[in-house]
Amino acid sequence: MADNPETKKLPVVPHHEVRETFADQVGFIICDGSTLKLDFEAVRMTEPTSQTPPEKQRHVVARLALSMNCAIDLINQISRLAEELTKSGLIKSERGQVIPQNKSS
Repeated sequence: MADNPETKKLPVVPHHEVRETFADQVGFIICDGSTLKLDFEAVRMTEPTSQTPPEKQRHVVARLALSMNCAIDLINQISRLAEELTKSGLIKSERGQVIPQNKSS
């Protein structure tokens, strides 16, 4: 049902008022069998004071709760994207882990 051809044919209505959120990494992930929940995090520096130097902290900047159908669709699309990035040489996969490739310009 994740790749339901009928829903893929429905028109997409763009909502340009939806803001984009930047994240450095994926944080907490949990699946309860019917919903996949993901936290996205960004690393930020604290304000320095006269007593304390600035320090890095991870801040949750967005949370997603996906139905299992949506989670399966996301997994399938990310898998296809990973295959394409591997073919292009941007990443490689070793023992199930994706590793970025450092290409010199």
